[in-house]
Amino acid sequence: MGNRQGVENFDSIPSISDASGTRFDNLSGEQRTAVESTETPLRILAGPGAGKTRVLTHLIARRIDDGSADARRVMALTFTRRAAHELRARLNKMGIRDLGAVGTFHAIALAQIRQYRLDHGKRPPVVLAGRRAVLTEIIRDFPHLTLSTVVTEIDWLNSQNLTSDEYRNGPGIARVGQVWAHQVADLQDSFISYKRKRRLLDFDDILVECTHLLRTDKAFRDAQHWVFRHFFVDEFQDLNRVQFELLKTWLGDRQDLSVVGDPDQAIYGWNGADFSLLTEFLDHFPSAKTVALTDNYRSQPRIIDAANAVLHEAPSSNGNAFSEGEFPTQSSFANETEEAIGIARYLRELRSPETRWSNHAVLARTNDQLQLIADTFVQLQVPFRFRSQGGIFKLPEVKDLIEQLCDAGSDFPTVAADLFEDFDQGTQKRVAELAVQFSKENFNASGSEFRDWLKTLRPGDLDSEVDGVDLATFHAAKGLEWPSVVIAGVEKGLVPIRPDDPEERRLLYVAISRAQRHLHLTWSK
Repeated sequence: MGNRQGVENFDSIPSISDASGTRFDNLSGEQRTAVESTETPLRILAGPGAGKTRVLTHLIARRIDDGSADARRVMALTFTRRAAHELRARLNKMGIRDLGAVGTFHAIALAQIRQYRLDHGKRPPVVLAGRRAVLTEIIRDFPHLTLSTVVTEIDWLNSQNLTSDEYRNGPGIARVGQVWAHQVADLQDSFISYKRKRRLLDFDDILVECTHLLRTDKAFRDAQHWVFRHFFVDEFQDLNRVQFELLKTWLGDRQDLSVVGDPDQAIYGWNGADFSLLTEFLDHFPSAKTVALTDNYRSQPRIIDAANAVLHEAPSSNGNAFSEGEFPTQSSFANETEEAIGIARYLRELRSPETRWSNHAVLARTNDQLQLIADTFVQLQVPFRFRSQGGIFKLPEVKDLIEQLCDAGSDFPTVAADLFEDFDQGTQKRVAELAVQFSKENFNASGSEFRDWLKTLRPGDLDSEVDGVDLATFHAAKGLEWPSVVIAGVEKGLVPIRPDDPEERRLLYVAISRAQRHLHLTWSK
């Protein structure tokens, strides 16, 4: 893994002997140590390719097997629907059913808010699909502000759970200057008033509202504490303060918490994530124990060495099962257009006949870079697909499909299944598939609940299944892997965009560590 400065020494973890059945035979020694740990709170530090999803899955399975956890009382929190679906599917494959809640913070919080309002005879919440449209309307009263600045700052101050005054008189000044900080704070007040008058919740309001209900309504809090007793959190380095406060409220005074994360893959600080919640975990949970997963089973050693070099670490000597492998390669070009053509030619030469284009990915720092590469791929007839671009809900055919599902009422599960059978492929098939999954995972699911749940998804949760070279930003590539990766635009001003920013270094580390066998770097002069 990367630099572990600021992370406490690892404690020796007692293990149990009855987790040695065939279900756990495919674990490495350090993976088994994590899975067999009987300590809570538990922090698992897992580097790229260390098998963190495997470990988290087996940890939950082992605890259900030995009776230390009740499957119905589990809450497993992830940051994407895709990760939640994978975790649930793996547990189902291991014979574990009747799981409590497996999902994102927003999806689970929204379900609890809906249940609370139903129980109290109140209408369900109306959730904004996004802030941008409303902020575009409000910003007309603030002519000196730009929309991009407003969106960034409103997102950030909400992720930090700051009031307008706290932002105006504190960090806002350091971020955008005193004049703009006051205007952003005033706009935030207008935004809050806009939502309150229309009884709307936006993305972050979901978490704040759920936390508020848990803290102020004892009956509701006691009910949730009774239902959920065992907590597991993936990608803990990506938590922001609002999510952490909600997690603590769910947990109460109990200690049954297991988290997985890697501070070297903390790349969302710009969006409010605080990886110190992972590195300083013992400050919040003094009795916690730590297990480290350091072996990389994804990448061949030369790629691991390259990734470690970005973090100023020595070459790996962890005895990886791969052979030494090939060194990363590189190419330079006269300009960006020539670079895009060179990438297309490289992929054509590398790709074996009858193999999928999706075994290859091109990663870049910005979406603008990817668009140029996509335009070139179109001209050269190289199939591709954008990862984590989202936007399919704006398509008329998708809007119509969602409206049809919403009108289904109590027949939602049947209508979802019928629609899934009606479509052979494409975005409508993908949305229908999500509807079927939602109906299976939520008792008495309705169309309106499904529509609000869709608003909690991230762009990457709706990626296309059509074969093609994956085009993704460094951020969108996190959590994914490919046999072959091209990193484009490795040049000053792009990698890094912000000089002397440790997060930029970690971002390149994440990008490099997506590659399993082949890594190729390109840039233009």
